[in-house]
Amino acid sequence: MTVVAFTAPGFRDPASKSLQWRGKPVEWGNSMTRSRLTSAAVSCNYVVSVDSRSHRGTECASLLSQFRHDETKGIRLRSMDMKRRILWLLVVLTTFAGLALLIPGSPAYLLNFFGEDGRYYDEHAPAYWINMLDNPDPYNRYKALFALGSIGRDAGEAVPAVARHMREDPEDDIRAAASLALLKMVPASRSAVAALGQALKDPYLRVRMNAAFTLLRLREEAQPATDSLIQALEDEDNQTNLNLHHATIQEVVALALARASGGDPQAVAALIVTLRSAATEEICATLARAIGEMGAPARSALPPLQTLVKHPNPDVRRAAQEAIQHIRGDSSGSANPTSAGSESEELSLPEAQRHYLWDIEHHGNLLVKHGFGPLAKALKNADRAALLGLLSDDFTGRDLNQPRHVRAVLPDVEVERFENAGHPPRSLSRREFADRLLSYRKLFADKPPEVKLALMTLHPQQRGRLEGLWEGTAQLRLWGESVRGAPAEVILLLQYQMPQPTEQTLARPGWLRSAGLLQAYTAQSAHYLFAEVTRQRGLDPSKLHDNWKGYSLNTNPGGIYVCDFDRDGILDVLVTDPGWSALYRGRPEGMFEDVTLRYGFPRQLSNNTVAAWVDLDGDGWEDLILAGRIFRNENGSRFVDYTDRCNLHLPHDLGSIVVADYDGDGKLDLYVTRSGRPGTLSWLDGKSNEAKGNYLFHNQGDWKFQDVSKASGTRGGKRSTFTAAWLDANNDGWPDLHVINEFGDGVLLVNNRNGTFAEHVLADHPADFGTMGVAVGDINNDGNMDIYCANMYSKAGNRVIGNLAPDAYSPAIREKMRRFVAGSQLHLNQGGLQFTQVGPKMQVAAVGWAYGACLADLDNDGWLDIYATAGYVSSNRNEPDG
Repeated sequence: MTVVAFTAPGFRDPASKSLQWRGKPVEWGNSMTRSRLTSAAVSCNYVVSVDSRSHRGTECASLLSQFRHDETKGIRLRSMDMKRRILWLLVVLTTFAGLALLIPGSPAYLLNFFGEDGRYYDEHAPAYWINMLDNPDPYNRYKALFALGSIGRDAGEAVPAVARHMREDPEDDIRAAASLALLKMVPASRSAVAALGQALKDPYLRVRMNAAFTLLRLREEAQPATDSLIQALEDEDNQTNLNLHHATIQEVVALALARASGGDPQAVAALIVTLRSAATEEICATLARAIGEMGAPARSALPPLQTLVKHPNPDVRRAAQEAIQHIRGDSSGSANPTSAGSESEELSLPEAQRHYLWDIEHHGNLLVKHGFGPLAKALKNADRAALLGLLSDDFTGRDLNQPRHVRAVLPDVEVERFENAGHPPRSLSRREFADRLLSYRKLFADKPPEVKLALMTLHPQQRGRLEGLWEGTAQLRLWGESVRGAPAEVILLLQYQMPQPTEQTLARPGWLRSAGLLQAYTAQSAHYLFAEVTRQRGLDPSKLHDNWKGYSLNTNPGGIYVCDFDRDGILDVLVTDPGWSALYRGRPEGMFEDVTLRYGFPRQLSNNTVAAWVDLDGDGWEDLILAGRIFRNENGSRFVDYTDRCNLHLPHDLGSIVVADYDGDGKLDLYVTRSGRPGTLSWLDGKSNEAKGNYLFHNQGDWKFQDVSKASGTRGGKRSTFTAAWLDANNDGWPDLHVINEFGDGVLLVNNRNGTFAEHVLADHPADFGTMGVAVGDINNDGNMDIYCANMYSKAGNRVIGNLAPDAYSPAIREKMRRFVAGSQLHLNQGGLQFTQVGPKMQVAAVGWAYGACLADLDNDGWLDIYATAGYVSSNRNEPDG
């Protein structure tokens, strides 16, 4: 029996064993008739069942004739049915498309295509991220809050949802992220003032801090939160800066209260009470400023402010004088007419100059996106036509002429640099310049390299005239592999000239008028110089804190401390981390074994992750200082907690511990560094507000230590010190000490060989700033110890300072400001305690936000190399910042 699927009009019983024609059974015996009828049924998609019983031929012929009539009719019906189905399908698809265009959070949301550029993060509009706030995964909620905060004020519709998470989310870090997002969304976050006031009581202090900053920025719009601010001002738990900020929560609350209350008597009274019981000089100065901002309504605060005019701390005196002046509305409160108030005015740029700097940076952003992007793409693809299309018809190119050539050839490695030697440049035509750039691209034969064109400097050729020609410098970097497994890199320093960089200008062909090479650097190797073997050797990084993987931000993750604690000839490694720490014992063939629990060390540490291997008792076995506790090494077989037997009390905010026997008595002493907040005036004074400074602990033996910081002269002044380094700077056999400074120049403390130290400056001009790491060694093998300071470098910062008006600041201030962003410094020891600064000259300055630098002979050629770290915090693993 033959059965054909699908039912059509005329056949009512497809399950029957005989042909059903208009509800009646049909039988036949002629095989030809049966075949024709079955074929016709199949062609019409009818359901046909046929048995073997015979049927008269005439009846079959009549039946077939009727069948053919219905076959044609069925085809027409089927065609109409198909059209109806297609029509309904189009209706459904159109409906879904319309919903996709209208539903917020949909990838095709209509407003996504018409919103402003600022309303996007990672190519998604606020509605997308608002929907993600309800995701059960904390990481996704954190990512959504980060995105909304990045969009900022343009994501105002998200404020209610963000505020709800700040109040209700069970995760501490999510609530903190929500409060930070509201801070970034000012002034749109004005509608969340009530929630921000409640957040000032949050058990997680980061939430309080962010809420206080948001209310501070909202100024008088935060008035409904006045009562909450007064309560927060009186909360002693808020007398902390969380080791993250330059101000305490209480200080921020005080300023927010002053701006929000409008001089409300209750607020004035609360500030006066807190002023009289201020815990630190910094809080005292801030409270005085807060009261001063309230003006005449704060006249009742004049008596306590008058008392502070005679305060021994100059910052407190200055704040009190300014507050009295503001309250009285005249200059009678200023005991010194040339006090910092006038200097503060001097440091404030006029609005026109600020807008000029902003305009230049805006044009720089356009140039990077719409100009440098296509140029880098053309080079990446070796597209000569596209590259020529960016160069104007009258383009003039320049190349180095008789350049200075520096070359280093090592086994499997070749590095060379061509730089300007002062000769007039060699002229190149438009096509010659394009070919010159493409000649460097040919180094990467097998695979297109990565290409990045970074903006260095930019300014109108005629200052103040934005509509004319612009010029500047850029760094062109190509990196990848010359052949498989063989890394290569090219760095070109270019000078360029072009019309005003607007989006319209950069969209037109030939926008680049001229360009020239100032320096060319190439490096290539037959193989990669280092191999990543962490897990292969038994080290497990998976449990360490990672700002890319989690949603809790931590900028001080810990450190790595190396020592052969069991004296088996193989180095061991201690890794400290806020979330997970480990002691790895070195094994043969470069393997490591996790012995943390075997030796009784904590797997998790507190916020203090600083450690030091040091033989404290002089028995030849390195003991361990870990998270503020002291562990004695007993012949490498075990460690015993000696914290209670030792009188060494380390500060909770220590930054590092550096070790030396400074007095030559055979016992190792400890220098403990601390970072702090900048001075209240500005970064120009190079001081920190931390009064205690650093500590020198003299080892007296028998687990006893004496704080000799003040007596020895080693506190380092009011410097914020991430770390320090012992070195014999004058070759007298006694260890000297270099103390770095986050906010200015460090100081070399020369050992007087009698238990005291004398300060010695390395330069007679600003030489360092933002120093967060230091390494010492003999760079040039002349027998003198040199000092490498890891400082802050910023292309944008250099550009902004370079575009200041010539008379914006005095020459002395401009020189200090240039050091803010000039980068790392190499102090070359010339002997006799004379140092020259050669960081820019030796091209080791432009690193980034540098931290823990290292000097090491990495290629075993007898000369120290520099490993210069960089970076701060990246929110995306694919977009690192350093």
